[in-house]
Amino acid sequence: MKRFMSITLSTVLLAGALAACSPKDEKASTSSGNGKDSKIAISWFDGSWETPVPEPGNEAVKKVNEKFNVDFQPQYIPFDLYDDKLTVKMASGDIPDVVGTEGVDANYVKWSEQGAFLPLNDYVKKYETFKAIPQSVWDIVSVDGKKYGIPLYFPASGGKKPIIRKDWLDKLGLKMPTNYEELKEVAIAFATKDPDGNGKNDTVGLGLAKGMIYDPAFGAYWSSTWYHKNKDGQLIPGQISKGSKEKITFLNELYKAGALDKDWAVKPYNDVFKDFNAGKVGIWYEQPGKDKGSQPQNLDLATLRKTAPDAKIEAIPPFDAPDKSKGYVAGGGYYRIWMLSADLKDNPKKVEKILEMMDYMAKYVPADNQNPDNEHFDWAMGGSGKGYNMVDGAPQITEEFSKYAPAALFNQSEGSWAEGEKSMEDYAKQSKAPEAKEFNTKMVSMLSNSDFYVSPVGRIHSQVYDDKMPALAEFATNELTKMIVGQRPISEWNKFVDEYLGRGGNDVIKDVNKILKENKIKGEWVKAK
Repeated sequence: MKRFMSITLSTVLLAGALAACSPKDEKASTSSGNGKDSKIAISWFDGSWETPVPEPGNEAVKKVNEKFNVDFQPQYIPFDLYDDKLTVKMASGDIPDVVGTEGVDANYVKWSEQGAFLPLNDYVKKYETFKAIPQSVWDIVSVDGKKYGIPLYFPASGGKKPIIRKDWLDKLGLKMPTNYEELKEVAIAFATKDPDGNGKNDTVGLGLAKGMIYDPAFGAYWSSTWYHKNKDGQLIPGQISKGSKEKITFLNELYKAGALDKDWAVKPYNDVFKDFNAGKVGIWYEQPGKDKGSQPQNLDLATLRKTAPDAKIEAIPPFDAPDKSKGYVAGGGYYRIWMLSADLKDNPKKVEKILEMMDYMAKYVPADNQNPDNEHFDWAMGGSGKGYNMVDGAPQITEEFSKYAPAALFNQSEGSWAEGEKSMEDYAKQSKAPEAKEFNTKMVSMLSNSDFYVSPVGRIHSQVYDDKMPALAEFATNELTKMIVGQRPISEWNKFVDEYLGRGGNDVIKDVNKILKENKIKGEWVKAK
């Protein structure tokens, strides 16, 4: 799996990785679990993005041992190697007390069904952090109604959203687009009316990259999520919906008008970021996050303003859809999961100790309190002068962060379930560059006033979906790309849909809707607060 979150200091969190101890050693060290000097041995196997990867027995581990009176035995694997190592570990049958993963996949479901993990339904009710997890997220990590994993918080309203060169709008006398017709007018003008004033026809209206990254869906109605229904009342994949047809027609018109990069179908998305930062793209995508707006590999306003000093970036709010909806698709609302070994079934003391640690490390510390005076923050971050330093009133991690900070063992998270999306408001405070503060303030403001659609499909587990959807998604992407560039006429839309259904789409739709009905799960809108 690929990392899909930007780690920030907005929270001090969570859990580590440990070397598995032998059953004999484990039994000897945890037989009673009573008494002041008795230490519970906890083996933890997890991936890590820290550099260097935390080592067993380092200063951070010692802090955890002392605070929780445990024998914490971490084994961390770099995440680019972790999936293979995890598969081998699970196949060996020597399953550590805690196993981590980045998200729910086919292996997670298979191992849960095979009885590798401990159901946690009866335990999670005891901890405030876990009580705040929304049902939609519990659905994701549950199999047959059993909660097999503890998910870590990640802002559901995060993820890439459309941004626009507001200074180009102003220069050309255009308004912020509120629908696809207005967007088409703006994108074509950006590409043909010399918005950068260099006297050349060298700008792109709307950024698009191979694989149709990022999806130019200005609302759930046009997205690839399961939002629309067929004539039988079944939810269907977004790629074959009427909303998708409208979007593809729009993109085809932009391509014919020269508003898209002529080589977009083979262009990596990172190259579009470079073009945007060079002042050559008018509409692109970015997400809020610590120092977003000042990162060379992403949106970088400082670089953009070297060639365009007056550049202004605004977020584009979602469009009003034909069905009167207005809002974006919510993300899964979590990043990373921890599972406990089923072998702990008869060891409730150890289970409770593990969950106690997770619960404590999930405490949210607002940006204003992230300093040495906050005991929880200072401890979790390894101590001022060791795990972090205060720079201009904000904490900055040191090169030895993974050595000293318990937060490095527990893979820092993006806030807490109890506080929810409030953690995104910290991004502007935490960002060092003024361009990042500016971008985060504007983006979070737009997101805070937007509704979000929670797709039901991510909350169920369908083997048919897992088996057939990757090939279907690839087929749809290829055919829709052909339609955009004119290699296949949009008049063949119905034929394309029939081909999609015949390649297994019907089977996926039937199974997904069957499971949704059985579990009484429906798509829902979360209104802006």
